[in-house]
Amino acid sequence: MSVLQFIAAILNSLAWPTAVVAAAILLRHQLANAVDRIRLLEFPGGRATFDALSDYEKISEAVAKDAGAPGADAGTRSEDAQFSVLEALASAAPRQAIIDGWGLLEYQLNVASDRVAPDQPHGWPQVARNLERWDKWPVLYPVVAELRRLRDYTVQSRQPPLSSAAARYVAVVQDLVTTLRSSFLSPAGDADGGDE
Repeated sequence: MSVLQFIAAILNSLAWPTAVVAAAILLRHQLANAVDRIRLLEFPGGRATFDALSDYEKISEAVAKDAGAPGADAGTRSEDAQFSVLEALASAAPRQAIIDGWGLLEYQLNVASDRVAPDQPHGWPQVARNLERWDKWPVLYPVVAELRRLRDYTVQSRQPPLSSAAARYVAVVQDLVTTLRSSFLSPAGDADGGDE
């Protein structure tokens, strides 16, 4: 193979990738609009549905507008917005509602753990041990453990949960988060970490 044949072979092998990159750069706006309109993508071994994501974005925007309404303090509006998004998400994207619900509960458990036992690491086993000092924990622990188990199952399962199951999950999370917030953020429970 001569030098010229070698250069021709390299240029020939680079022609298609170069053409694809050039087309992607020239048509980037049109491609972005086309990707925004995709609702279902099927591929060998699976499929992805993007309708729930757009529903989630619409719900988030609507709740954010409602949360800015006058007549409620900032804390109440923020809490209502979080719960409203989760409630709406339960019907639009039940799997994501369960995952986000656990995330909200886990955050609140970390806050409570910090109040009961400051400067301790976070993470499920440690937070559960820290909260053993709180007198309400023996009653709440089985519920929290079950919610954690259901979240883990939802993440690992290939079957999406039912909307009604996600709505129940979100309702229980809402009750627990409200209990934790009232116990650990109220003026009476602020200094001592709740009803120890």
